[in-house]
Amino acid sequence: LDDFRPHLHDANLFCLCTPSNPTGTVMEPEVLRELMLGVVEENERRARAGKRLLFVLHDQVYASLVFGEARHVHPCALVPQSAPYVISLDAISKSLAGTGVRVGWVLAAPAVVARMRDFLGHVGAWAPRAEQVAVADFLGNPQALSAFRREMDTKVQVLLNALYGGFMKMKQSGLPVDCVQPQGAIYLSLQLNLIGKSFEGRRIASNADIGQLLLERAGMAVVPFQAFGLREESGWFRLSVGAVSPADIETCLPRVKALLEAVR
Repeated sequence: LDDFRPHLHDANLFCLCTPSNPTGTVMEPEVLRELMLGVVEENERRARAGKRLLFVLHDQVYASLVFGEARHVHPCALVPQSAPYVISLDAISKSLAGTGVRVGWVLAAPAVVARMRDFLGHVGAWAPRAEQVAVADFLGNPQALSAFRREMDTKVQVLLNALYGGFMKMKQSGLPVDCVQPQGAIYLSLQLNLIGKSFEGRRIASNADIGQLLLERAGMAVVPFQAFGLREESGWFRLSVGAVSPADIETCLPRVKALLEAVR
Protein backbone atom coordinates (compact mmCIF):
# COMPACT_ATOMS: atom_id res chain seq x y z
CA LEU A 1 0.00 0.00 0.00
CA ASP A 2 2.89 2.37 0.72
CA ASP A 3 4.03 2.02 -2.90
CA PHE A 4 0.49 2.38 -4.19
CA ARG A 5 -0.78 5.32 -2.10
CA PRO A 6 1.28 8.16 -3.70
CA HIS A 7 -0.20 7.37 -7.12
CA LEU A 8 -3.79 7.72 -5.91
CA HIS A 9 -3.75 11.44 -5.20
CA ASP A 10 -3.82 12.52 -8.86
CA ALA A 11 -5.61 9.49 -10.31
CA ASN A 12 -8.94 9.82 -12.11
CA LEU A 13 -9.64 6.09 -12.36
CA PHE A 14 -8.06 2.96 -10.87
CA CYS A 15 -8.28 0.08 -13.38
CA LEU A 16 -8.03 -3.36 -11.81
CA CYS A 17 -8.02 -6.67 -13.70
CA THR A 18 -7.91 -9.94 -11.76
CA PRO A 19 -7.61 -12.71 -12.86
CA SER A 20 -5.21 -10.84 -15.05
CA ASN A 21 -4.81 -10.29 -18.73
CA PRO A 22 -1.94 -10.49 -19.70
CA THR A 23 -0.20 -12.30 -16.84
CA GLY A 24 -2.64 -15.15 -16.17
CA THR A 25 -2.28 -14.59 -12.42
CA VAL A 26 -4.75 -13.85 -9.61
CA MET A 27 -4.24 -11.06 -7.09
CA GLU A 28 -3.90 -12.36 -3.54
CA PRO A 29 -6.88 -11.38 -1.35
CA GLU A 30 -4.72 -9.63 1.25
CA VAL A 31 -3.03 -7.50 -1.42
CA LEU A 32 -6.40 -6.64 -2.97
CA ARG A 33 -7.76 -5.77 0.46
CA GLU A 34 -4.89 -3.33 1.10
CA LEU A 35 -5.42 -1.65 -2.26
CA MET A 36 -9.13 -1.20 -1.66
CA LEU A 37 -8.50 0.21 1.81
CA GLY A 38 -6.21 2.71 0.10
CA VAL A 39 -9.03 3.72 -2.24
CA VAL A 40 -11.43 4.20 0.68
CA GLU A 41 -8.83 6.27 2.52
CA GLU A 42 -8.21 8.41 -0.58
CA ASN A 43 -11.93 9.03 -1.10
CA GLU A 44 -12.39 10.04 2.52
CA ARG A 45 -9.63 12.60 1.97
CA ARG A 46 -11.25 13.84 -1.25
CA ALA A 47 -14.68 14.08 0.35
CA ARG A 48 -13.29 16.32 3.09
CA ALA A 49 -11.65 18.51 0.45
CA GLY A 50 -14.77 18.61 -1.73
CA LYS A 51 -12.99 16.90 -4.64
CA ARG A 52 -14.21 14.42 -7.23
CA LEU A 53 -14.10 10.83 -5.95
CA LEU A 54 -11.81 8.08 -7.26
CA PHE A 55 -13.59 5.10 -8.84
CA VAL A 56 -12.31 1.58 -9.40
CA LEU A 57 -12.99 -0.04 -12.78
CA HIS A 58 -12.92 -3.72 -11.83
CA ASP A 59 -12.52 -6.07 -14.80
CA GLN A 60 -13.53 -9.58 -13.72
CA VAL A 61 -14.33 -11.21 -17.07
CA TYR A 62 -11.97 -14.08 -16.15
CA ALA A 63 -13.39 -14.57 -12.65
CA SER A 64 -14.68 -18.07 -13.34
CA LEU A 65 -11.39 -19.21 -14.92
CA VAL A 66 -9.28 -19.77 -11.79
CA PHE A 67 -7.07 -22.79 -11.20
CA GLY A 68 -5.18 -24.60 -8.45
CA GLU A 69 -5.15 -22.93 -5.05
CA ALA A 70 -5.86 -19.46 -6.44
CA ARG A 71 -9.21 -17.90 -5.54
CA HIS A 72 -11.04 -14.96 -7.05
CA VAL A 73 -12.51 -12.64 -4.43
CA HIS A 74 -14.60 -9.57 -5.23
CA PRO A 75 -13.06 -6.37 -3.78
CA CYS A 76 -16.34 -5.35 -2.15
CA ALA A 77 -16.44 -8.66 -0.26
CA LEU A 78 -13.04 -7.81 1.23
CA VAL A 79 -13.74 -4.13 1.91
CA PRO A 80 -17.52 -3.50 1.96
CA GLN A 81 -17.07 0.24 2.45
CA SER A 82 -15.50 0.41 -1.02
CA ALA A 83 -18.79 -0.57 -2.71
CA PRO A 84 -19.86 3.00 -3.65
CA TYR A 85 -16.67 3.41 -5.69
CA VAL A 86 -16.37 0.03 -7.46
CA ILE A 87 -17.66 -0.56 -11.00
CA SER A 88 -17.38 -4.28 -11.79
CA LEU A 89 -17.50 -5.38 -15.41
CA ASP A 90 -18.29 -8.94 -16.51
CA ALA A 91 -19.16 -10.66 -19.78
CA ILE A 92 -19.43 -14.01 -21.52
CA SER A 93 -16.73 -13.27 -24.09
CA LYS A 94 -14.06 -15.22 -22.20
CA SER A 95 -15.76 -17.19 -19.41
CA LEU A 96 -18.24 -18.79 -21.81
CA ALA A 97 -15.95 -18.75 -24.87
CA GLY A 98 -18.25 -16.29 -26.63
CA THR A 99 -15.63 -13.90 -27.98
CA GLY A 100 -17.85 -12.65 -30.81
CA VAL A 101 -20.96 -12.42 -28.64
CA ARG A 102 -20.64 -9.02 -27.00
CA VAL A 103 -22.98 -9.48 -24.07
CA GLY A 104 -21.87 -8.15 -20.70
CA TRP A 105 -23.12 -6.49 -17.55
CA VAL A 106 -22.06 -4.16 -14.79
CA LEU A 107 -22.34 -4.19 -11.00
CA ALA A 108 -22.09 -0.78 -9.38
CA ALA A 109 -23.81 1.65 -7.04
CA PRO A 110 -27.36 2.58 -8.20
CA ALA A 111 -26.38 6.18 -8.88
CA VAL A 112 -23.52 5.07 -11.13
CA VAL A 113 -25.66 2.55 -13.01
CA ALA A 114 -28.29 5.23 -13.60
CA ARG A 115 -25.73 7.51 -15.27
CA MET A 116 -24.44 4.62 -17.38
CA ARG A 117 -28.00 3.79 -18.45
CA ASP A 118 -28.60 7.40 -19.48
CA PHE A 119 -25.43 7.38 -21.56
CA LEU A 120 -26.18 4.07 -23.27
CA GLY A 121 -29.60 5.36 -24.24
CA HIS A 122 -27.82 7.64 -26.74
CA VAL A 123 -25.26 5.14 -28.03
CA GLY A 124 -27.43 3.12 -30.40
CA ALA A 125 -25.09 0.12 -30.67
CA TRP A 126 -25.25 -2.93 -28.43
CA ALA A 127 -25.63 -6.70 -28.50
CA PRO A 128 -28.74 -7.87 -30.39
CA ARG A 129 -31.73 -8.58 -28.16
CA ALA A 130 -31.79 -12.25 -29.21
CA GLU A 131 -28.26 -12.71 -27.87
CA GLN A 132 -29.09 -10.95 -24.61
CA VAL A 133 -32.18 -13.13 -24.05
CA ALA A 134 -30.27 -16.32 -24.90
CA VAL A 135 -27.44 -15.45 -22.49
CA ALA A 136 -29.89 -14.62 -19.69
CA ASP A 137 -31.66 -17.94 -20.27
CA PHE A 138 -28.39 -19.88 -20.18
CA LEU A 139 -27.15 -18.13 -17.02
CA GLY A 140 -30.48 -19.02 -15.42
CA ASN A 141 -29.89 -22.73 -16.05
CA PRO A 142 -27.54 -23.88 -13.24
CA GLN A 143 -27.17 -27.43 -14.58
CA ALA A 144 -26.20 -26.36 -18.10
CA LEU A 145 -23.90 -23.63 -16.82
CA SER A 146 -22.15 -25.98 -14.39
CA ALA A 147 -21.64 -28.63 -17.08
CA PHE A 148 -20.15 -26.09 -19.46
CA ARG A 149 -17.88 -24.67 -16.77
CA ARG A 150 -16.49 -28.09 -15.88
CA GLU A 151 -15.75 -28.89 -19.52
CA MET A 152 -14.19 -25.55 -20.42
CA ASP A 153 -12.18 -25.15 -17.21
CA THR A 154 -10.69 -28.61 -17.67
CA LYS A 155 -9.74 -27.94 -21.28
CA VAL A 156 -8.15 -24.56 -20.50
CA GLN A 157 -6.19 -25.94 -17.57
CA VAL A 158 -4.89 -28.88 -19.66
CA LEU A 159 -3.61 -26.46 -22.30
CA LEU A 160 -1.99 -24.08 -19.81
CA ASN A 161 -0.39 -26.94 -17.89
CA ALA A 162 1.03 -28.35 -21.13
CA LEU A 163 2.67 -25.04 -21.97
CA TYR A 164 3.91 -24.44 -18.44
CA GLY A 165 5.28 -27.96 -18.06
CA GLY A 166 7.02 -27.84 -21.43
CA PHE A 167 8.74 -24.54 -20.78
CA MET A 168 9.76 -25.52 -17.25
CA LYS A 169 11.46 -28.63 -18.66
CA MET A 170 13.39 -26.36 -21.02
CA LYS A 171 14.37 -24.13 -18.10
CA GLN A 172 15.55 -27.11 -16.06
CA SER A 173 17.72 -28.22 -18.98
CA GLY A 174 19.51 -24.88 -18.88
CA LEU A 175 17.80 -23.05 -21.73
CA PRO A 176 17.20 -19.26 -21.36
CA VAL A 177 13.49 -19.46 -20.60
CA ASP A 178 11.22 -18.83 -17.63
CA CYS A 179 7.47 -18.63 -17.08
CA VAL A 180 4.89 -17.93 -14.39
CA GLN A 181 2.66 -20.76 -13.25
CA PRO A 182 -0.83 -19.90 -14.55
CA GLN A 183 -3.49 -19.22 -11.92
CA GLY A 184 -6.36 -17.98 -14.03
CA ALA A 185 -7.64 -16.60 -17.35
CA ILE A 186 -6.36 -18.18 -20.59
CA TYR A 187 -2.82 -16.82 -20.59
CA LEU A 188 0.73 -17.83 -19.75
CA SER A 189 3.51 -15.32 -19.05
CA LEU A 190 6.73 -16.41 -20.77
CA GLN A 191 10.21 -14.89 -20.61
CA LEU A 192 12.87 -15.66 -23.20
CA ASN A 193 16.25 -14.24 -22.19
CA LEU A 194 17.56 -13.75 -25.72
CA ILE A 195 18.25 -10.00 -25.90
CA GLY A 196 21.86 -9.46 -27.00
CA LYS A 197 22.24 -12.99 -28.36
CA SER A 198 22.19 -14.11 -32.00
CA PHE A 199 20.56 -16.76 -34.16
CA GLU A 200 22.24 -17.85 -37.39
CA GLY A 201 24.05 -14.52 -37.57
CA ARG A 202 20.94 -12.45 -36.78
CA ARG A 203 21.40 -10.29 -33.70
CA ILE A 204 18.46 -10.32 -31.30
CA ALA A 205 18.00 -6.77 -30.03
CA SER A 206 14.35 -6.52 -29.03
CA ASN A 207 11.17 -8.33 -28.10
CA ALA A 208 10.04 -7.79 -31.68
CA ASP A 209 13.07 -9.74 -32.89
CA ILE A 210 12.25 -12.61 -30.52
CA GLY A 211 8.62 -12.63 -31.59
CA GLN A 212 9.61 -12.71 -35.26
CA LEU A 213 11.94 -15.67 -34.68
CA LEU A 214 9.25 -17.58 -32.80
CA LEU A 215 6.79 -17.00 -35.60
CA GLU A 216 9.23 -17.96 -38.36
CA ARG A 217 10.94 -20.93 -36.73
CA ALA A 218 8.38 -22.33 -34.30
CA GLY A 219 5.05 -21.22 -35.71
CA MET A 220 4.22 -19.59 -32.37
CA ALA A 221 2.58 -16.16 -32.19
CA VAL A 222 3.18 -14.21 -28.97
CA VAL A 223 2.35 -10.72 -27.70
CA PRO A 224 5.21 -8.71 -26.10
CA PHE A 225 4.48 -7.11 -22.76
CA GLN A 226 5.07 -3.69 -24.34
CA ALA A 227 1.52 -4.07 -25.69
CA PHE A 228 0.34 -3.86 -22.08
CA GLY A 229 2.43 -0.88 -20.97
CA LEU A 230 5.79 -2.41 -20.04
CA ARG A 231 8.45 -0.22 -21.64
CA GLU A 232 11.56 -2.34 -21.22
CA GLU A 233 12.84 -4.92 -23.71
CA SER A 234 12.47 -7.59 -21.05
CA GLY A 235 11.87 -10.72 -23.09
CA TRP A 236 8.43 -11.17 -21.47
CA PHE A 237 5.51 -12.27 -23.64
CA ARG A 238 1.88 -13.28 -23.30
CA LEU A 239 0.80 -16.63 -24.70
CA SER A 240 -2.89 -17.41 -25.20
CA VAL A 241 -4.51 -20.85 -25.37
CA GLY A 242 -7.75 -19.47 -26.77
CA ALA A 243 -7.28 -20.93 -30.24
CA VAL A 244 -4.94 -23.92 -29.84
CA SER A 245 -5.27 -27.65 -29.20
CA PRO A 246 -3.12 -30.06 -27.18
CA ALA A 247 -1.76 -31.35 -30.49
CA ASP A 248 -0.73 -27.83 -31.51
CA ILE A 249 1.24 -27.42 -28.28
CA GLU A 250 2.80 -30.87 -28.57
CA THR A 251 4.18 -30.11 -32.02
CA CYS A 252 5.17 -26.50 -31.27
CA LEU A 253 7.23 -26.96 -28.10
CA PRO A 254 9.99 -29.06 -29.75
CA ARG A 255 10.40 -26.33 -32.39
CA VAL A 256 10.77 -23.69 -29.67
CA LYS A 257 13.32 -25.90 -27.90
CA ALA A 258 15.33 -26.32 -31.11
CA LEU A 259 15.30 -22.56 -31.64
CA LEU A 260 16.55 -21.85 -28.12
CA GLU A 261 19.30 -24.46 -28.45
CA ALA A 262 20.51 -22.77 -31.64
CA VAL A 263 20.77 -19.31 -30.09
CA ARG A 264 24.31 -18.21 -29.27
